[in-house]
Amino acid sequence: MHYVLFALAILVVALMPLVPLAVRFRIRVLRWIGWNSAANVLEKNFDGWVAFGRVVIVVMAIVLFCAEWILRHE
Repeated sequence: MHYVLFALAILVVALMPLVPLAVRFRIRVLRWIGWNSAANVLEKNFDGWVAFGRVVIVVMAIVLFCAEWILRHE
């Protein structure tokens, strides 16, 4: 069971290069449904949203590594 959390943490870190693609996809979807003002805000702050997404991924990976470490040493 402990190796599953470790593998999941590695997978989460591997998803980091996909954050810009996800933000671009979100902009495309917002334009498709007609929310141009929201898409413009995302485009204007694109780098910030990508950085936020990467920070979230790093935090998720740290939590998974810590949970795996705690469960292993119980």
